[in-house]
Amino acid sequence: MPNQRCYQVVTFTMNPALDLFGRTEHIFDDSKSRCIQTALLPGGGGLNVARNVRRMGSDSFAIFPSGGPNGRYLEQLLKDEQQPYQAIAIDQHTRQNLGITDVGRGVMHHFVFPGPRLSRSELAACVAAICQQHAPWLVLSGSLGEGVEADFYAKIIARVRQQGTRVLLDTSGVALQGSLYQGAYLAKLNRKEFASLGYPEDASVAELAEQMQDLVAKGAVEVLIVTLNRGGAVLVQRDSQPVYVSAPAVHIVSHVGAGDSFMSALAHQLNQGAPLVQAFRYGVAAALVTVQCEGNQLEDLDWLERAYTEVVETPF
Repeated sequence: MPNQRCYQVVTFTMNPALDLFGRTEHIFDDSKSRCIQTALLPGGGGLNVARNVRRMGSDSFAIFPSGGPNGRYLEQLLKDEQQPYQAIAIDQHTRQNLGITDVGRGVMHHFVFPGPRLSRSELAACVAAICQQHAPWLVLSGSLGEGVEADFYAKIIARVRQQGTRVLLDTSGVALQGSLYQGAYLAKLNRKEFASLGYPEDASVAELAEQMQDLVAKGAVEVLIVTLNRGGAVLVQRDSQPVYVSAPAVHIVSHVGAGDSFMSALAHQLNQGAPLVQAFRYGVAAALVTVQCEGNQLEDLDWLERAYTEVVETPF
């Protein structure tokens, strides 16, 4: 789908997927577990963000590599919902992931498969497509595929910064470590991802905030967010006091897409000119809603507004 105009929020998904969701009364060992299909959706961090952001009211444009029958089906799903995108053709096949809810136990099993390996020319085409956009906001979401150099995102950040684009980073592993200290505006991590940078995962919220302040002071990013296992998140920015927003305990249906919903609400609010702390609170509220839903999207925006009133700024 060709790009005919400038968009406000551009997302890039290195490793998209078809997300197949279903239910079964019980998952059996060494036997058939008969399932009912509940949804088949475009998946992958940047695609989830782009679709949520557009639904919230900001123009979004999704860029991603696409190959094989799964890739063609993924593109058709995006066309059906009129999501603007650019698919970079690749030789290998787009992956498919599974989310199966065991109704008897009340738990979801999320099966995530490896994606395709991109050639140098395919990777270069992805970078070129991103740099053509000149968007105010670029969301780099998801891990890097097999064979992609750890500084892949860092090179993109360096190029788009020259165009005045601010980068929101949501990744992990070597991609995260290779992308910090490169000029990204904001990075969102969970506790495990933050611990991968050399910090204890069991630190108190106050200790976590101090560790985050140390990273920001050293120039890792301008704004750092770490989400908490029990709900809520901590925000640190330069020359400001840390902010801790807590969320009420709820019944968790699925974690699929919760982090992407957080980034979606954050990006939309920032794009609309909201203060950072307000955008942050909306991010916490969006994740709170999404964990209570099946699928990978945040569709009930009235529920989001109610959840925004339920998350609270909590003193350390």
